[in-house]
Amino acid sequence: MNKKAVVFWLVALFLLASCGGGAAETETPATNNTSSSTTSDAAETEAEEPTTVETTEEEATEASEEPAAEEGSETEAAVEEASEEAAPAEEAAAPDSPFGNRPMTGTDTETGLPVNPASVNPGDTFIVRGEIISMNLTPTTSPEFLIQAPDGLKFRLRSQDLAETFYEDGDQLQPFQYRNGILAQATVTLAADATLSDIPTSTDLVLIKEE
Repeated sequence: MNKKAVVFWLVALFLLASCGGGAAETETPATNNTSSSTTSDAAETEAEEPTTVETTEEEATEASEEPAAEEGSETEAAVEEASEEAAPAEEAAAPDSPFGNRPMTGTDTETGLPVNPASVNPGDTFIVRGEIISMNLTPTTSPEFLIQAPDGLKFRLRSQDLAETFYEDGDQLQPFQYRNGILAQATVTLAADATLSDIPTSTDLVLIKEE
């Protein structure tokens, strides 16, 4: 009876050992499969991640500056084109003056005297440039002229004898040939002791031909 019991337990232990070993061998592949699955998942994750291209700060700056530079060039070209189109219009609107480069207002560049001043005080010397709009040629030795500047200011003056009055090129008019609309310039002085009835005088009134 004891012998049978010993044999029974030995068989039982052998079966238990066999089952335990089989279970261990069965679980090991499972562990390997898990590791393999994890590795495969990691590989797929790496494959799905987008490739990142590194851009240096210098390249990024150059890329951002290129459009700005092109826009700046286009703007400058447009401004230059508009200026070139406007230039002929300005030239057409401002024809050459019969007085040449001599100023009609402000200060005369050659003499430093004021030109067509807005106000005149006793003792002032100034330059008048403009159009004769009225005249009194009697006597011819002391003619009077009313000259209007381009800005509308009027200057009455008494000039030298008509026999001593010429165009810039030396041509001369006879008294009967004077008419309104003739251009003239003169250096004029209002006497320091002038009264309200006195008018400025000139000794160098010159007639200007319209070209």
